[in-house]
Order: sequence, then structure tokens, then C-alpha cells
Amino acid sequence: MTSGCFQALLQRFFTHLHTEHEASHHTISAYRDTFRLLLRFMADHCGTTIDQISWEAFSPDTVLAFLQYLENKRLNTARTRNARLAAIRAFVRFVLGNVSPDFAGNAQRILAIPCKRGVRPVLGFLNLNEVESLLAAIDVSTWTGRRDYLLFSLLYNTGARISEVLQLTPADLQHRVVRLRGKGRKERDVPLWSQTHRQIQKWCRENKINSDQPIFGNRAGKPLSRRSGARRFALILRKAQKGCPALRRPDLSPHSIRHTTAMHLLQSGVPLEVIALWLGHEQVATTHGYLEADLTMKSQILSHLQPTPWRRAQKRTLSNIMAFLEAL
Repeated sequence: MTSGCFQALLQRFFTHLHTEHEASHHTISAYRDTFRLLLRFMADHCGTTIDQISWEAFSPDTVLAFLQYLENKRLNTARTRNARLAAIRAFVRFVLGNVSPDFAGNAQRILAIPCKRGVRPVLGFLNLNEVESLLAAIDVSTWTGRRDYLLFSLLYNTGARISEVLQLTPADLQHRVVRLRGKGRKERDVPLWSQTHRQIQKWCRENKINSDQPIFGNRAGKPLSRRSGARRFALILRKAQKGCPALRRPDLSPHSIRHTTAMHLLQSGVPLEVIALWLGHEQVATTHGYLEADLTMKSQILSHLQPTPWRRAQKRTLSNIMAFLEAL
């Protein structure tokens, strides 16, 4: 196998994802970012250039070293590490039938690298006062502020992922219902508050947004990216923290608004199965995390339980050996 074979098959892999596998834009972007990191790491690790990386360099030991680098140097979580490993595995499966058999051994060893179990973080969400403080911090006298207010209001209304909202066009809105496209290209319809629907229509009219154009863009007319949306959220959050110190928490991001919507639905008595459909969760088990996160509901449940009478422990007479063991 020549050194150019690796790069050629990597290009073919991404073409395959786009044309034959019809992977979503988000999947392709995630895999692309993985190999950007991996190629740079392999070049440094092997003392060569990216264009000269060979199949010999793409070994299980190198992949393991890369995963260790993600955790120790880039301080990535186990979840991120596992996502990068999933992209590498997908590439390995693709190339198994396209290279000579001498790579099969390394391929199987790479595929055998296990995912790492990580600590599942408690979901960060906002109470109603914090949501109102966040929105109140947005300066709606500016074009950017009006866009941001509409964006984050729509996130709260729908409980959508920010990536789902940023790809919306006016054609996705019909009769106060918005059609969202989630992971795996699954579609779901979510109702809108009348005020949210009116503001979206007004925004589209004022900015002359055609039916096939993204509703949320920048001043250059280009679609707003997830990174830009996250930056806008961070900027607004810092401003809101001045009037609402409770917002000074490290766990808040645009995705926290999705958690907030789910939690408020749960606290209002909406069944978990309905919330799962609202959020686009394929399995209700994914939605169970919101039950774990709500301490208020746990306290209410505890109030229905009657405490048992407290009993004093009776003094026990220990044998010599048990006393010895207890004292260790």
C-alpha cells in the first residue's frame, strides 16, 4: 500500500458518506472534525507531514495514543472521546473491503477498542425567572438583538436543538406549527405560541427572507452557525448575570434552553412519553434524565412518604475476633 492510498481512501470515505450513505450534515461535520484532529496528531506523532501519512502509521497504538491525547491534553470528556472513536471505526469499516488483507489485523484491533464509560452530568436548566432574565438582557433596539431574541424565544418555545432551529426556513412554518428536522433526519411538528409565530412572520417580512432561505442569518446574509449562536448566548448570559446572579453557572449553554423546556413541561404534569415526542427522542429512556435532575419534584415525592420511627441501636456484644476486625 502506498502512502497516498490512505489519503485517497479517506476522501472516498467522505464521498461515500455524502452520496451513498446519505449521512446528515451534522454527521459529516462531526466526522470531518475528528479526522482534522487525527491527521494533525498522526503527523506530529510519526514525525511526518499529513500528506505522507501511511497505513503503517494508522495503527491501533496510534489510535489509542490519539484517544489519550484527547482526554489528557484537550481535556475532552469520555463522551467526546467515544464520538471521535465512532468516526474512526466508521472509516475502518469502510476501508476493510478496499485495501489489501494485511491491514485486516490492524483494522480488527482498532474496531475492538472499547468505548469509555463516563459520568453522566446533571442536566443544567433554568427556572422561569432565569429564562425571563436571559431574554430581558437582549437589546431588541438593534437588528442583532431582535434576531437573538427571536432565536432564543423559539428555542424555549420548541425545546429544539439549536442546530434544528438554525436550519429552519419560512417553508417549515405552517399554521402555527414548525417542522423540525432532528438527528437521523427524523422530522417532527411542534406547535408555536401565537406571539412566536407572529414575530417570525414579521421578521421574515422585514428582512425579505424567501421561503427556502434560513430564517436566522448574519448581517452578511449567510446562515448563522452553531458556533456563532453559542457566542451570542454566552454574550447575553454574561449581561444577564449582572441582574440575576443565579445565572453565574458553568453548565449553561444554548442546549440548556432545550433542557429547560423539557423540565418545565415535566413540572407542569406533561407525561414523559409526550415530552419524548416533543423533543424528538427516539426512546423514552433518553428523557428519564429530566426526572433525575429535578430536585423539587424529588422533594414533593418525599413529602408523600411517612418517616419511620427512629430506633436506637442496641448495644452488641462482640466476640474477640469481631472486635478486632471492627477496630481495623
